[in-house]
This record gives sequence, structure tokens and C-alpha cells, in this order.
Amino acid sequence: MYSFAKWLVTTPLMESFVKWLTSTHLSKAFAAQAPWAWPLGETLHFFGLSLLIGSVGVFDLRLLGLMKRVPLSALRDFLPWSIAGFAINLATGVYFFIVQPRYYIANPAWWPKVFFLLVAGLNVALFEWMLGPRIRTLRLDEDTPTSFKIAGAVSLISWFGVLYFGRMLAFAGIN
Repeated sequence: MYSFAKWLVTTPLMESFVKWLTSTHLSKAFAAQAPWAWPLGETLHFFGLSLLIGSVGVFDLRLLGLMKRVPLSALRDFLPWSIAGFAINLATGVYFFIVQPRYYIANPAWWPKVFFLLVAGLNVALFEWMLGPRIRTLRLDEDTPTSFKIAGAVSLISWFGVLYFGRMLAFAGIN
């Protein structure tokens, strides 16, 4: 993965993209922010992740068949908190990327994080489209169907992949 990330950042297309992005007014404005802006962004990113993983994680555990006395429809009421957490993370993540695109593109932990983020998003979309309407048909104390368990497992694995590789960004950076 390290060699792929190192190669990718040196390709002419990616080099042009990084040069363009860092030359934009937005990138320059973000980079010139007060020294507390980055730590504030990190704090907000962690807060957003806590909202997202906390609410989605409980829902996914119920999809896996745990906490059968809790109706899925009640856990679905936490969806606005998940969306808020994701929105916070999206905003702060874009901020980080705009300030230091070369760091992220060249970081071998960045690409698995993006991969798991895409898997998580696709899983959410497929669940809502294909299985979401069936939530109302489940009775209290009823076990979830296998399709729900698969969706819950994919969600937990992908969100924790995002979490793990996001944390590894600080340790897998290219010097």
C-alpha cells in the first residue's frame, strides 16, 4: 500500500490536482487559519464520529440480533444524530483534505479509509432501499432476518475500518 500511495502522489494528474487545490483561495484561507483551527477541527471530527458510530453501532448490533427487546423502529429515531455526526465529519474531513491534500493522498492509510467509507455508504444506501421498509414489519422480541444481520455486520466492519484507518493516518504518514 505504501508504494501505491507514494506512486499515486507523484503521477502528473495527481500532482496537478494537488498544485491546483493548494493554490485555491479556499485552501490558502484554511491553511492561514489561527493555530487553534486544526485542533478544533480534530475535536469536532471526534465528536461527529462519536455521534455517528454511537448511534449507528447500536442500530447495527440490533440488526445482528442483539437487544431484541428494543424495537428497530425506536433505534431508527437516532438516524438524525447519525446524519449530524456524518455531516460534521464530512465538513471537518474536507477541511483537513483541503489544507493538506498531499499528506492525505500520499498516506497509505488514507485509501483504505476512503474504501471503507464508500463501502459503509453503499451499505446504508442498499439497506435503506432494499430492507428499510421491512423494519416496521418486525415484532418486538423477533430475531432479525439474515439479510439484516449481513447489513449490520457490513456496517460495523466498514465503520470501524473508517475509524481504524482514520486513526492510523497519524502513524502511517510518509516522511
